Amino acid sequence: MKKTVTLIIHGHRKLSDKTLETIELMSNEPTLTVKKELTKGPGDASEIARNASKKSDVVVAVGGDGTCNEVINGMMIAPNPNIVFGVIPNGTGNDFVRNFPPFDPNMFVTSIVDDSVKVMDLGKIDFAQTSRYFLNVADIGFGASVIETLNKQRMRGISGKMSYNLAILRTFFSYRKPMMRVHNSDFQFEGKSLMIVFSNGTTFGSGLQIYPEAKLDSGKLGLAVIGDVSLFEYAKNLSNLKDGRKIDHPQVKYHEFEKIHVTTAKEDLCVETDGEIAGRSSITVQVMPKALRVIA
Repeated sequence: MKKTVTLIIHGHRKLSDKTLETIELMSNEPTLTVKKELTKGPGDASEIARNASKKSDVVVAVGGDGTCNEVINGMMIAPNPNIVFGVIPNGTGNDFVRNFPPFDPNMFVTSIVDDSVKVMDLGKIDFAQTSRYFLNVADIGFGASVIETLNKQRMRGISGKMSYNLAILRTFFSYRKPMMRVHNSDFQFEGKSLMIVFSNGTTFGSGLQIYPEAKLDSGKLGLAVIGDVSLFEYAKNLSNLKDGRKIDHPQVKYHEFEKIHVTTAKEDLCVETDGEIAGRSSITVQVMPKALRVIA
């Protein structure tokens, strides 16, 4: 019996040669029926994924981390325990797929055909009136503010990797550290914070290993509290993060958790999930164990 695979393709991004090769291999595989859906704008990938989950065996995000985030949030509206999620990386950062071996088109198609599936956790963020899931990494504070600035630049026609660097630079000079409280029964922090990062996977920010020990199937999330650290001190540690070394600083704290709360008086502070603005603080973050089947 043929498997139905729905490809949800970021409609405004050029497809790489490796992506085109993968799609061609899938289309020529006799045991697969491949459907292609192109997004036209924000939110499209979630709606397509919600519908595709009802009539597909595999849903594949073709794009970057933001496309992946939209797709899984669409899939989780009415979870199908039998659906399988896959990624053909075609974005700028592609941080989620760094948790897996380097992408290989032939291996990816073979894994779909052979039902080579890994069960992984998801992160979930509860706001006052809504919720958002994340595959890889979420944060509140500086990182999310960079994403907000990046989105404003895109609306003005500024895009690409240079746009990301520009957004970091602009946020660098405008961001002011708010007071935040992070707490559960095992962990307490209160003070000025550059950002609070929640890790299901290891990496965000185009290759920064913010929580190098994170595992997608551990049943816990990693917490990195970057407290009253200057942006210059944080920038000095970027090479450590790229090499998978934690920041050694008295204002930086690490913890593993299943559920944790973050409160702040600055209620318009941005929260991002997998590079997408998800809402505003305050929040509760928790792990959803074994919530997603993914092509391994």
